[in-house]
Amino acid sequence: MKKTSALIFGIAFAFVMIMSLASATLTLSSVPTLNHTSGSFKINVTSNQNETVNISISEIVQGTKKITFTESPTTFELNATDDTKEVIINYNIDSGFLFELGKSYSTILTLHGNVSGDQTQTITFEESDYCNGVKNQGNLEIRDMNFDVITGYGDSSDYWYLMDQVEVEVEVNNRGSWDVQNVQVSWEIDTTAGEKIMDGDVNDFDLNYGDDSTVTISFKLDQDFRRFENENAVFYVKASGKIDDQDSPYDSQETCAFDKEEIDIRTRDDFMIVESVKINGEQVEKDGILSNTITCNSNLDISGLVYNIGRDKQKESYFEVYNKELGFGEIFDLSDINGFSSENFDFQLNVPKDAKEKLYPLTFVVHEKNGDAFQNQEDDEAITNVFFRVVGACKIADPTITVNLDSTEVVAGKDMIVKVTLRNDDVKNATFTVNADGFSSWATLKEVNPETFVLTSGTVEEVYLTFNLKDSSAGDQNFNLIVTGNGYILANKPVLVSVQESLSFAFFNDFFDTLDWKVWGIIALNLILLIAIIIVARRVLRKK
Repeated sequence: MKKTSALIFGIAFAFVMIMSLASATLTLSSVPTLNHTSGSFKINVTSNQNETVNISISEIVQGTKKITFTESPTTFELNATDDTKEVIINYNIDSGFLFELGKSYSTILTLHGNVSGDQTQTITFEESDYCNGVKNQGNLEIRDMNFDVITGYGDSSDYWYLMDQVEVEVEVNNRGSWDVQNVQVSWEIDTTAGEKIMDGDVNDFDLNYGDDSTVTISFKLDQDFRRFENENAVFYVKASGKIDDQDSPYDSQETCAFDKEEIDIRTRDDFMIVESVKINGEQVEKDGILSNTITCNSNLDISGLVYNIGRDKQKESYFEVYNKELGFGEIFDLSDINGFSSENFDFQLNVPKDAKEKLYPLTFVVHEKNGDAFQNQEDDEAITNVFFRVVGACKIADPTITVNLDSTEVVAGKDMIVKVTLRNDDVKNATFTVNADGFSSWATLKEVNPETFVLTSGTVEEVYLTFNLKDSSAGDQNFNLIVTGNGYILANKPVLVSVQESLSFAFFNDFFDTLDWKVWGIIALNLILLIAIIIVARRVLRKK
């Protein structure tokens, strides 16, 4: 019986103690949000128990710089009559400690009571603004921000993909009563975790009261890809200047206004694209045109990068590049590419000599291992086009050529004139040259008039070739008419002519052709005998 009573008493005592500890409470007044300069604040601590209380605050460390806290008092006694203790807390911010834009800075205050246990509260610092604490006494206003994805796969301010080229139009308004001079628009892109990715500024300008001005900011999201894993982007912009009005109590003081926009960054898609394409060393943006022109019959040196702009590794991928008009097409296998990584490529493309002078696209398509083109969640395919213009040294369209004899007769030993009529059937001006060969055995070329000339599209030129025919040239003869345009041979055309014999040469030919050589032989023999008789007779007469 005694043992049972003792057990009951022990249980009751333990229950009372547990209930006492459970109801033991330390309370702490609210802690203000602290600014970015060293200072102090007060807190009040109470307890419903008689106990000793200790207070501690963790320091905030940034490299070699710190924010430290000292409490006065650090340890104190409280009684159960709900006594209140005021504690003064001083905090010191080292010179050079930077409250980075987009990051939060806080620490933990811990109260430890030997009866109540631990009680904690968070101490936070003000969020850093892009104006770095500069007041807006001049009433500047970032009135509007308009985002536009110039090239890439994003959509204005809704979402961006890595490697997007973005333009932002920022309208700044002076809503105050004083002029502001040297207004500078600055911008910065951070991750939502507060890591700076890139920044820049725009040339300054003056802004009188009541006026507004719009500036354009341009950037490409091509830096620190990996920092955007599971993070979005925050675009900050500010307009800062100096108040310029002697009647203002803030004359010559700085004034600043800022705004920000959070944009979704798409990195969860399996998506690879071709970027940073260079043609002959010059970078050409997606859908851009090479500034230098290309001549026909030349080689293009092409290089670039295949970017994996998603977070997951891509295996057994490949890309194709082609231009059907130029008859070019190649496929290049890719190695396994980790998320936010890239692979280089380079190759040569030959522009044929008979290419037309025009603008040509060069198309890149990146394929998954199953052969499909990569697509993002908006069903945009991984297709990149860059353009180059072919001008000069190109073969032109074949001209229309007709050949006629301009001479009334073609007789051996005399001149022969051939008329060539040439029409430029190309869409542009062209320089033509007319000449001939293959005639040296029966004639010489005295003149080509004109030999070289320029024709606009659709116009005609008459060219005269004068040949001096050899005496032995009678009969059917031929020569080759050669026409070049812009340095290319456009025609090598055989021309047939029939050359007549001269009259004197024809007479002797007819005479000898009809001669009976047997009769003429008898006549010649008789003449010789007659001459011999005459000679003998004369000698006999002289002797007498």
